[in-house]
Amino acid sequence: MSTQSVNAQVDFDLPLQDTNLQAQLPSSIQQLQLRNVQVSADGLVLQINGIPKMSASRIASPDRIILDLQTTEVAPWIHNSLIAVNRYGVKQIRVAQFQKSPAIARLVFDLDNNSPASWQSSFDQTRGLLVLRPLGISGTSNNPSNLPVTGSTVANNNLATTIDGLSFNGYGQLVIQASRAISYRTSLDLATNTYNVTIPSTRISSQLRRPILGSNSPIEQIRLNQVGDAVVVSVKALAGWQIRETARTNTQAISLQLESVGQVATGNPQNPRSQIQPSYSNNNGRQLVVIDPGHGGPDVGATRNGVYEKDIVLAMSKQLGRILQQMGYSVMYTRTEDIDLDLEPRVQMAENARASAFVSVHVNSLDASASQVNGVETYHAPGASLGKNLAEFVHEQIIASTGATDRGVRSARFHVIVNTSMPAILVETGFITNPSEAARLVNSSYQERMAAAIAKGIDQFLRSYRR
Repeated sequence: MSTQSVNAQVDFDLPLQDTNLQAQLPSSIQQLQLRNVQVSADGLVLQINGIPKMSASRIASPDRIILDLQTTEVAPWIHNSLIAVNRYGVKQIRVAQFQKSPAIARLVFDLDNNSPASWQSSFDQTRGLLVLRPLGISGTSNNPSNLPVTGSTVANNNLATTIDGLSFNGYGQLVIQASRAISYRTSLDLATNTYNVTIPSTRISSQLRRPILGSNSPIEQIRLNQVGDAVVVSVKALAGWQIRETARTNTQAISLQLESVGQVATGNPQNPRSQIQPSYSNNNGRQLVVIDPGHGGPDVGATRNGVYEKDIVLAMSKQLGRILQQMGYSVMYTRTEDIDLDLEPRVQMAENARASAFVSVHVNSLDASASQVNGVETYHAPGASLGKNLAEFVHEQIIASTGATDRGVRSARFHVIVNTSMPAILVETGFITNPSEAARLVNSSYQERMAAAIAKGIDQFLRSYRR
């Protein structure tokens, strides 16, 4: 691959406290974005969509270099991040948005005793990489092939840190485990009681392990999103519960403590869902079924060996919708493409459409140590008698049609089935962590058989309760 580059020398051998040096690089008119900072065999690599005007200064006590990129915003997933270097006379680099208007991205190089006197910069326009090469230090080259690959959701394997799994320990803590030491920042969305952990310079492992949330779990939902070069773990707790950080004893793990903050007041101890009578028609006189393919977009769901839950359930859901339409039902999908969609909008679609039934389609997973586990589980909301009936009809048809292991009809407080007023179920169609079952789940013929069984169960339920 040919490399178009612009070269300039940046002199970092500055008098202490000199803040006036301007690097002689062409400036860019448009707003730029710094998307990543990495260490390569060639030096320090900045992923940026243009050539910024740079200014540098060197300050003592402690010895450090401050590099400002003018007219450049810092991508949110690397803002306030710390990149370990331990090469080229640089211990680490701190990255932050120093100023918003006009935008200035600031990189602080914490130096050791071997810091080079000068650096040379070059910009690879083909791949959007600004490379800072130390002069006078052996072990660097001008070979473009040494640079990280950009534009891919999978980072350079030599540099990538992965989020490998989430699990519960014996202290009531949810533990996020990484392949290497990680830094992170947290935030709390009070409106939804969701605790967000942003882990920069990481990616979601293709062998990700996720915990099973039982019906008594204080956690309603766990989502992992790949946001640029950061992984965002969002943990939504039930009302009456809160999440807090614990002291770190392992740099490769983050432990979140779940704590009860008192009982939630309720006006009526009975589950209102069991009192609701369904409306079995929509405005065109035909019964409407809302089909909800789980996850989507950066929320890939369960995954194993590069296969994503979001893709399996979308294909299966489309087949389910087609079969239901052939049976004479109206069908609405919460999503028909690979898009990010939160839980509440899925519920509101069904509520606004006055659906007759709501069916959420998912794929299950366990730790790699439990790869022998397989089978189908069908869930309804606790106390929802009609939801339980729908689950029983559907589950019976799936087991009879597919021959899958029967793991039973269960109740759980999944958001989409607890907060919908019509009969609602969530079907876990199999375990992607079981090699044999995973091979069936990605097979289009098996997907169609599963969809036909779900459709038959829905049809039996709606015919039984039709008024």
